[in-house]
Formats: sequence, C-alpha cells, structure tokens
Amino acid sequence: MTKTDNKKESQALTPLQISKYQRSHLMLVLCNSQRGQENQFSAWNINFLNKKIAEYNTVLNSKLLEKHDIDVTEGAYQNIPYQYLTIIELSIDGAQQAQGLADEIMRWHLEEPSADTPALWLYYPASEKVGRPASINHSMLTLAFANALPGTDSEFREWYCTRHIRHALNVPQIVSGQCFERTCYQPTGSTPTEYSMIAIYEQEGTPEEMIESFHKLPEELLDFPSLDLVRFAEWVYRPVSTNSSKE
Repeated sequence: MTKTDNKKESQALTPLQISKYQRSHLMLVLCNSQRGQENQFSAWNINFLNKKIAEYNTVLNSKLLEKHDIDVTEGAYQNIPYQYLTIIELSIDGAQQAQGLADEIMRWHLEEPSADTPALWLYYPASEKVGRPASINHSMLTLAFANALPGTDSEFREWYCTRHIRHALNVPQIVSGQCFERTCYQPTGSTPTEYSMIAIYEQEGTPEEMIESFHKLPEELLDFPSLDLVRFAEWVYRPVSTNSSKE
C-alpha cells in the first residue's frame, strides 16, 4: 500500500474511527521465569504470549524486554524485582476495559510451567513525547519508576511532565521521553504498583556510556525537588523479541 493509499484510507475514516488506532493506555506485564527456565520462558513469551496478546482488538502493539545486567543508578535506588517486562499499548475506553486482557495474561502465566506469577500495572499518557525516535531498530529503553514526596503530588506531576522529562535529554544517550501516570483502576488479582508515575526513555548507546554521562553532567541539570528518592527506581531494558504489531 502506497502513502497515497494510506492517506486516502485515513481520510475515509471518521475521527472516532481513527481514535481506535491511537494509544490510550499502557499495560506493563512484569514477570520472572522459574529458576533455571529462562530460555523456556523467553521462547514461550515470544512464540505464544506475544501472539495471543496481539489477537486482542484493543492491543495496538506489544514488546518484550528484559533487564540489562548493568544498573545505571549504580545501586543508588530501589531494585525492580522482575527480570522481564512486556509493554502493551492499548486503545480502550477506560481502564476497566483492560481487565479482560489482564485476566487472560494472568491465566496464561499460571498455566505455563516456566513462568512465575506476573504483576500487571496500568498507566495512561501524562505528557507529550519529547525528543526524537531512536535511530537504531529495537533500541533499549530506560524506565524510571517514580513517586512524589508526601504532599507534593500536583507539584511533582507538573514538574515531571513538563520539566524533568526534558531535562533528561541532557543525557546524550537519551533521545526521547514520555511520562505515564498510574490509572485509578488497576487490574484486580495482581501485585499493586507502588509507583504513581513512570517515564519511558528511548536511548542510543550503552548503559556504561549513560553512567559516564551522568557523572559528567552538572548536578543542577538533573535536579529532583519533589521526587521521593527512597521510592524511586530506574533501569535499562533491552529487547528480547521484535514488536508484535497490527501495523
């Protein structure tokens, strides 16, 4: 299909119809494999789980990643106790509509011998995406899991979404960033999320280069006035599989 054909097709759709193909929420599926079954779990995730998730008409895209071996915070902050992360882009009319998919994902994990019980966390976009797309296919992502200091929620939200997400681009390896806020409704039957906001950064370069850049930046460029550093985590994730997409 040519670009002209794509343009004609989009023009034939109403704005409401187009919205069905635009992201409203992110579901994060965080999980560990059973001990010694990492290869089996990865193969099951790629060959079964990602394909089953993609069959849902509310799913736009899903991506399986795993934690990088290197902690870019050098042990300064919390650890995320899950090795694998699937990021699912959804187009739904309210967070409650994610419950059916969440139930199925939970069931599939419980039925798979190589999989541990997953955590399912639901977020929605809270900021514009800043920067540019990564130029390297299947680039790594850095995820920051954040909370406000007590009593500073509104200040924190505005600062994170309009200032810090842009400040992060001072790190040369980070080329884009976007903030997502925890939905009021979370899938039942899963581990509750402890983080009110996440930021997802596309990156180019290695975690080692990021650490070197952190050390070189003036401290005032990455100021954290209302961020609860005790309840904060940040980690680099690398892709395990190619995207499963309906495009």
